[in-house]
Amino acid sequence: MRIPNQSLRKSEVLNCIRSRIEKDKRLKGEIYSLIIYGSFVRGDFVKEVSDVDFFVVIRDNEDILTDLRSILEECIKSLNPVEVDLAWEFLGNLHDPLNKGVPFKFLTIYQKDFLENHIVVYGDEIAQLLPKYRFEELIEWRAKRLLKLAERHNENLKMLHITAGEAVRLLALINGAESLKKGDVLKILQSLGDKEALSIYEAYINGRSMPFSGPFLKGFIISRCEKMLKTIRASNKRFKIL
Repeated sequence: MRIPNQSLRKSEVLNCIRSRIEKDKRLKGEIYSLIIYGSFVRGDFVKEVSDVDFFVVIRDNEDILTDLRSILEECIKSLNPVEVDLAWEFLGNLHDPLNKGVPFKFLTIYQKDFLENHIVVYGDEIAQLLPKYRFEELIEWRAKRLLKLAERHNENLKMLHITAGEAVRLLALINGAESLKKGDVLKILQSLGDKEALSIYEAYINGRSMPFSGPFLKGFIISRCEKMLKTIRASNKRFKIL
């Protein structure tokens, strides 16, 4: 279910954030760019399932993040998101996201979706500052990163669910999903016949339920990522993973 009166709701949210920032000289001086992106902009936001995703580029001082988060949470609370996801990076690191700061997925493997589905809430556009990545060139890097995350979060069931979900989305994109929209991802997963991948994604869109055990999720991540890596190394072309 999409949020009602989406255009009006977007305007209300953005105006609330902008007006609050304008009243805070410290925030105004430190924020280079504040961006909202993801499902809220794409149009597949689901109450109590989706996050509202923000990315703030700051000049020097991350101490502003606490105050900024408070503003964002207050301005979007009527949307009933699962949470406010506030990622941040220093302005000086934007020219090389893979090797400086944090290699956020929306700046790297999902960059195309980010560039097509973001709104500058406050400050300047950053698209021209980012290096342009080709999705195909980052698949191996992303699969290896998911394997590392599976090991890192071995005892964290919530993070294993999230990492497994990311492996599922990567599978869908590799196998022809047109975008990260939930409907596009679901359509490809249904066509692949991978029942485990489909059940993980359906659990996510069904209120983010967590019905799976840690060993199952870790085994799923390892199995699918290793298949991706094996196939990637055998061909430079787009391919079916399963």
